[in-house]
Parts: sequence; structure tokens; C-alpha cells
Amino acid sequence: MMERIASFVTRRSKLIIAIVILANLAALVSFSRFSLDTEFLNFFDADDAEVVAYHEINAKYDTGEAVTVLLEGQQSLLTTDNLLAVYQLQTQITPVTDVKQVQSYIPAEIATNGMVVPVTADFIRHNAALLGQFIDQQYFLTDQFLSDDRLSAIIVVGIEVGADSSPVVDKLRSIIDGHPELKLTLAGNPIIKDTVVGYLVSILFILLPFAVGLILLVFYFVLRHKQLTPLAMLPAAFGALWTFGTIFFSGNELSLVTVITPIFIIVIGSAYGLHYVSHFQENLVKYGDSIMATRQTLKMVGTPLVLATLTTMAGFASLMWGDAVPMRQMGLFVTLGIAYAGLLAIFFLPAVLSHLKLNMSAPPAQSQRLGRLVSWASAQRLPVILVFTAMAIAAGIYIPKLEVVSDQLMFFKESSEIRQASAQIEEHFGSAQPLIGEMTSDEGPSAIYDATEASRLLFVERELEAQSGIKNVTSIFDLIIGFSRMTTGAEAYPDNPATIQAFLSQLGDDGAESWLSDEGFRLMIRPAGLEADDIGALRQWTSTQPSIRVITGMPILFDEFNKIVVQSQVRSLGLALALVFLMLLFTLRSLKAALVGLLPIVLTIGAVMTFLVVSNFNLNILTANLSAIVIGVGVDYSIHLISGIYYFRREGMDGSEAVDAALGSVSRPVLANALGLSIGLSVLFLSPLLIHIQAAAVMWVAMVISSMAALLIIPQFYRYKTALRVVKTNP
Repeated sequence: MMERIASFVTRRSKLIIAIVILANLAALVSFSRFSLDTEFLNFFDADDAEVVAYHEINAKYDTGEAVTVLLEGQQSLLTTDNLLAVYQLQTQITPVTDVKQVQSYIPAEIATNGMVVPVTADFIRHNAALLGQFIDQQYFLTDQFLSDDRLSAIIVVGIEVGADSSPVVDKLRSIIDGHPELKLTLAGNPIIKDTVVGYLVSILFILLPFAVGLILLVFYFVLRHKQLTPLAMLPAAFGALWTFGTIFFSGNELSLVTVITPIFIIVIGSAYGLHYVSHFQENLVKYGDSIMATRQTLKMVGTPLVLATLTTMAGFASLMWGDAVPMRQMGLFVTLGIAYAGLLAIFFLPAVLSHLKLNMSAPPAQSQRLGRLVSWASAQRLPVILVFTAMAIAAGIYIPKLEVVSDQLMFFKESSEIRQASAQIEEHFGSAQPLIGEMTSDEGPSAIYDATEASRLLFVERELEAQSGIKNVTSIFDLIIGFSRMTTGAEAYPDNPATIQAFLSQLGDDGAESWLSDEGFRLMIRPAGLEADDIGALRQWTSTQPSIRVITGMPILFDEFNKIVVQSQVRSLGLALALVFLMLLFTLRSLKAALVGLLPIVLTIGAVMTFLVVSNFNLNILTANLSAIVIGVGVDYSIHLISGIYYFRREGMDGSEAVDAALGSVSRPVLANALGLSIGLSVLFLSPLLIHIQAAAVMWVAMVISSMAALLIIPQFYRYKTALRVVKTNP
């Protein structure tokens, strides 16, 4: 089979090169459709029950996304200067396009001398002390917007439902830059999305080229040839380019997860080019002719390349059976990218090399010494077995402790401004990512006029507020009590309909509709330190409360996403191992060889899971994908070594000789690829996103363990007595 492919490649090399050039041009054209997707709700299927509930309640109460502006002063925010600064900030934000509402601790109007007076800049200049006292002692919304020490406050900027938040965020950033007298920081879901856009662009246009450069340096160190080094990268580089073309021409966008798809394709797919070029280099020295070297190289590594491509594709394809949308997208596009890289390594790269006139010398002496060193290490049977047995025991201890952690802030470093601002807001006011709920009453909207029913619902609220992870709960009933206390001094819920009507008139129709509907009453729930166990307990408590119809919000959605990640991880991991095993069994036609080929992968997965626990990274949307990646990459090393052992057996060598010869030939490209992949992914340590840094650390562990496990464990099954029985046939 490989002989026919080699013949076709050498005879039709110009046609192959022309087709690749045209495909590259088409892929470049696709960049006219370049687009980024930072919407976290797109992590879910559109018909997901939690997502549907989230959209329904926001549509019912006409509540869109909100930006929280954190204000911090060195002195009380109730001083004249600070009141004027905050008021000016509000007046600048209010007319911004698509801003629906601006709320802060400064009231729109104040009652004084028997008159209701609007609060303006002029009023503040002449009555700052009066206004400050009112806010400090009487205003019913003070606690929601001003901290107890009066040094921190928030302004909540509501955005119109369905509006694009990006222009609003851009305008807010320019506005706060004009207020150096206060420390101002933006937080909230729109800020997270806007921040991520800039990060994704830097990853694509800075980190990706940097990754390619690092891999080229490693490859040059191994090959020591200026022409062959970049050629070894071409299958992976073009495969990544074609993947971009597939993504954009299919109408998809790059997300937080799929944005690093080309990096994975380059660092993984480069293995194919390196393996081919490394053996081509040896054969060119041996035969002295590019055509003959091409034929011999394809004969030796063609089948392992095909098998490595298929098994890697199987590892990633398993992700497509998961419930998490980003995992399915990653599975689809990386699978295609690996297929592209594999085809290019088998057809395009040989076509190019067969035409080149290269000056070639024998591999450097250190390469031969590396093979001998690995061969010696693999012969140390007892230490090898003890080390990997200890790793397996550690995995058995730590894997049960593995947790799933997913929330929007997990993408950012602890030192990032957005995480620090969110922590500050949560400490004083509750999370900038609030929950939203709905209470119902048999009396419908008229329940606000029934003090008894209102008191019952308020009691349910206070019980909700007592749940772990909940800082405060607000409804229209709380606002009515606060208004009544401010105007009458009464602490109880008012039984005078006139007082309630006066409050509703101040809210206006739009304001009232954001708090009550024909079906119920909206709850604004501010969590603080809400964890997965708290959400589970909250769900349980809610199920016992007939007055609570629904509680949803981003924290709830990400808890749901955690469950999806776990289910998808178990399903995809089992499927990937099964697919790889079947492919190994079908190709190698040996149950022993298939099982031996899987062993290093299983050990590597165990090591990765152990590292996730020890490092406190745990499972998230990206680290959950890495197990499939480990399978796809790690199996390549097993395949190349086992195939090399078979090849040298067919050449007449006995067990130990075949193992030593295979290690001498394979260890250099395997270790170079593992090192190159790890160093290439090390650019993710420079990523502003914490989740990418975690991925880089995990891949270092995975590549070191998978390469060493393949080179040290597999020889244990082919040396000594078992291997000596067979000389020229497959085991």
C-alpha cells in the first residue's frame, strides 16, 4: 500500500503541490469572515432547560445585562466633592446609547421642608451635608449601593435587553478614564466578555506565531538542518490554516476554547512532519537520492503515520459525543485539523522533499547517544516498573478527590483587575454575577396591596437569604418597606394602599414592570462565596418552597455546566480509549500489541488527573479536554515505537536487537516532539487567561510522562523471552 502511495507521490508531486497551494489561498480568503464569540451562554445547547429558564425570566421582566462600576475613595463618598463626582459620573452614563437604567446611592430626589426636590449638581453644592445625612440614615437603597464604611460604592448600569454590550462598555471605559479623583473599576458579565475579546486577539496574533517559533527552534536542535526544519512544520501549519478556513466558511466563530485549536493542531500535527523528516534525513544519507529516500521513508513510517493520524483523530472525535458545546466544537475542528495535517505529511511533504536537492550528512553523534541512553534506561526493568507502579498508586489515591470547577472568573488570574474588583464588590454588596428568581402568589400582582400576603412572601425571602452562599435578597416588597420606612418611619409592611401607590408612581411603569408581572415577582439575589455544594442545597430548599417558581443566573448555569463537563469527560474518555484500542487491534492485528500500546496512555491519564488534584487546577472546560488530547498524542509515541520494533523484526533481528534498533531510530523524534510540543504550548504561560496557563502546565506533565512511558514501558514487553520467540512475523 505504502509503495503505491510513494509511487503516486513521486509521479504526481507537482499536482499535489498545486492543490495544496490552491487550498491555502482558499483558507486565507476565509479570514474575511473572522469573528470571535465570547458569549458564555453559547457553551450550552439552546434548548438546555436552565438556559431557557434564564432567557424567559429576563424577557418577562425586561432585564438585560448589567455593568457594575466599583467606586473606591480614600475618604467618605458622602463628602461634597465625592457626591459631585459620583453625580457627574451618573449623568454622563445615563444618556449612553442602549443604557436602560443607572442606579447608585444618590437618590433622584429628596424630601426637604415639606417639598420633594430633585437632586442636581447645584443642590449637592449647597446641601451636601443634608443629602449625606439622608443617604446615611434614611435612604432605603443605601445598603445596596454604599458600603458600611462609606469608602466603597457601586453604580449599576442596566443595558437594554438584546443590546450589544460592547459599545456600551467602550463608552463606559472612556467615561471612567475622565474621573481620576476616584478609583473606578468595571465588573460584570459584559466586562468579562469585552476583556476576553482583547485576550483572544493577543493569543491568535502574538502567542500562536511565538509557539511556531519555539517549535522550530526545538526541531532545528534535533535535525540540525536549516531547510528540513521549516519543512517539518508545513503539514501542521497548513493543517491549522485549513482548519481556520473550515471554521469560518462553515459560519462558526472562535470561542474561548476553539481559539487555541490551531495551537493544538500545530504542536500535535508537527509530530507527523518531524517523524517523516527525521527518517527521510537518515534514508537520504543512506541512499543518496531523494526519490529513493522518499520511497523508503514512506515504506517505513507511512503506516505508523496513518495509524497515528487515525488514533489522534479518534481521541478528539470522542469529544463530539459530549454535551458541552465547546468540547464538541473542539472535537470536530481539531479532528479535521489532525486529518489535514496527516494527509499533508503523507502526500504533500514527500512530494516537496522528493524534488529538493539537499546536502545531507549523518545524524549528529549526540542523536545516536540519545538512542543508546534511552535503550539503556529501558533495560533497567525493576526501576522502570517501580516508578510507574508508584504513579499508578498515586493516581488511585488522588483521582477520587478530583473536582469540577467552572465559573466565568476562573478564566482570569487572581491578580487580574477584574477578579480583584469582583472580590471587592462581593465582599461589600454581593457578587457582580447575581442570581435572579421569581416568587408567585395566588393573589397575583395584587399581593403587594395585601400586608398579610406580603409579609408571608417576605418571610420566604428571609429564609432564602439565610441559605449558605446568599448575601442578600431583594424584591419589590423590600423596596416598598424601605420606601415606607423612609417616608413614614414605620418598620412594618404598609397596609395603606396610598403609600404603596406613591412608591409605584415613583418607579414608573418601566420600573414597576421590572419587578412584578402578571405571574409573579422578581427576586434579585446577591450571592457571596457561593459554591457547588451551596447551589445543590439551594436547589433542594427551592424544591420545598411552592412560592419560589425559579432561581437562575450565571452561577446556576455554570453549576449546570460543571455537571455537563463531568458527564462529557467520562463519556469521551471511555469512547476515546475504546476507539484507539480497536484501531490498534485492527491495524497491528495483535491483542497484546493493542493492550501494550494503551498502557502508557492510561498511565499518562492517571498522572494528569493526579496533577490536576495536587495543583488544585481541578477539571474545567479546557482541562477536561486535555485527556482526549493526551490519548491522541500519547498513542502516536506507542505506535511509532511498536511499528519500529515490527519493522526491525521483519529485517531479521531478534527481540532485544529489534527493541534497541527501534529505540535508536524512534527515540530522537519522539522526545523531540514531546519537548517541542511542551515548549510550543509553553507560550500559553504568557496568556492573560488563567485557564490557558493551566492547560500549558498539564500538557508539560502529559508529554513528559507519555513519551517516557512509551519509550520505557513498551520495551519491557518485547525484550527478553517473549520477544525472542518471533523473528520475522508480527507478534
